[in-house]
Amino acid sequence: MAMGISSPASLLGAKAAPSAVRARGARSRFVILLSRHSRTRRDARTYSANGCFTASQAVKNEADEDSMRDERAYVDPGRLRVASKPFTRERGGRGEENGLGRAFAKSVGVLTLALAALAAPLASPRAAHAAKSSAAATAAAPEQKYTFNPNLIKLPPALTDKFDAALDAVSNEAQALGQGIKAQMNDPWSVEDVWLLLVWSYARTKGRRKLWDKLNENNKAEDAAAFDKSFLGWLDGPMKAVWFCWLVLYVHDVFSKILVIPIDDLGFDIGVYILTSGALAIMTTSRYLPAFLETRFKIMEVALKTVITRLATIAIGVVSVLNAGVCFGLPASSILGVSGVGGLTFGLAAKDILSNFMGGTILAIMRPFTVGEEIFITGGSNFRGSGDPSVSDYLVKEIGWYQTTLLAKDTKPTTVPNGFFLGTNVINVTRATARVLIVDLRVLYQDRDKIYTICEELEEYLRGSDLIDSVNFPVRVNLTSAKADCLNVQVETHIYKLPLDKHLKAKMKTMMDMMDIVDGHTSGVAYPVEVQLETLPALSGKK
Repeated sequence: MAMGISSPASLLGAKAAPSAVRARGARSRFVILLSRHSRTRRDARTYSANGCFTASQAVKNEADEDSMRDERAYVDPGRLRVASKPFTRERGGRGEENGLGRAFAKSVGVLTLALAALAAPLASPRAAHAAKSSAAATAAAPEQKYTFNPNLIKLPPALTDKFDAALDAVSNEAQALGQGIKAQMNDPWSVEDVWLLLVWSYARTKGRRKLWDKLNENNKAEDAAAFDKSFLGWLDGPMKAVWFCWLVLYVHDVFSKILVIPIDDLGFDIGVYILTSGALAIMTTSRYLPAFLETRFKIMEVALKTVITRLATIAIGVVSVLNAGVCFGLPASSILGVSGVGGLTFGLAAKDILSNFMGGTILAIMRPFTVGEEIFITGGSNFRGSGDPSVSDYLVKEIGWYQTTLLAKDTKPTTVPNGFFLGTNVINVTRATARVLIVDLRVLYQDRDKIYTICEELEEYLRGSDLIDSVNFPVRVNLTSAKADCLNVQVETHIYKLPLDKHLKAKMKTMMDMMDIVDGHTSGVAYPVEVQLETLPALSGKK
């Protein structure tokens, strides 16, 4: 067996002996002779691996001209010997080499390589342009001199390991506690456990009041209203929720045993406890969140605290229902779908309820009035308006989820649905900065030459009064009309905002002072014509 090595240029040239095998990749031509020879046609490619040569060749067996096989030979470099005779290429064993054919083949090969070299940039201009752009960007990019390490503080490895170990210990304890609580919640109730329900019911109904009386035995003035406002009074709702939770679980477990119904593992107990926890969280949020917002965040507006509290309670309720449904074995998507259909049905059936609820929400957000302010409301078919003398301006006592409580002048509480405020005009009297004062003064025709003097003195008096807000509001004193029996001088001004009793006294003083100014420049009071006719002496004797 023989193997030859040749360069690419030699592929077009010389004839080799039948026992020589060609190897490509070297400039000088030499022949490698092997100790084994066989009469085969060889088209071999050489490979270099670990200092050895391998050759793959197609061997044609003399006995079977149609059978072809691939053979990969391993060649030991130590067994190679190099012959000095020139490398030749076998041309099928037919005559001498053809010089004209070799020259033509070389020319075609050179031309093909040249055309390929020229066409390569044209075949991929984008790749060439991208390579140039990348090289230019790399050359133009400035050298990075500054780096920022966010780990400004790094603890020693030993301290970090201790800290991680402490966290792992806390995590393990928390997991163990959670597993214990879960096991206790899933523990089935027995018939004899009814004692716990009875004791808890007694503590809720009688024990709270006895504890209150024991703590306040020195203060006999404490009544039922004070007890209801206290913490022990508020505990009635949470204790009732817990008692109802235990009652449901007791009935479920006991009747499952009586009726021989297997208790499933869908998490019924945990779901009931989650609902109870949500109810307790809603009660606690409703009681303590407004005070927390006022003390911690300085939120004094009652309406804003109401909105935040309502949103928090709604969020807690939705999360509790979803978690409980999942524990009961219902997927969250089904719960949301059913709640959506149920909400649409409920909305169509309870339009007025939702209207009042949305009205209360809008009142809490927009805050047209708050608790403690006075408002003026127009009357309706089923509502006492503020124009009623026994009502005057309503005092807002409470703004609830569904309705608002107002206190009239006659101290009769008036309950108004919140949806009523969405379609009526409400005037906030408390937020007014001043009260307008409009007075008409009558002057006789024979005193019309005193009109200018009267108007000037009235305006000067009003601008100098401590009761009149002449800075923010105009002061107008003018002759506005000429009636059949008198001339009308109209005064328009604003009195500073005062409580109603003080405002009425300030209004009386201002009107008396203006009438004194008019009387000082006129010859008498301009009575109406009807009064003058009745008081004439000539007509008084005729009856």
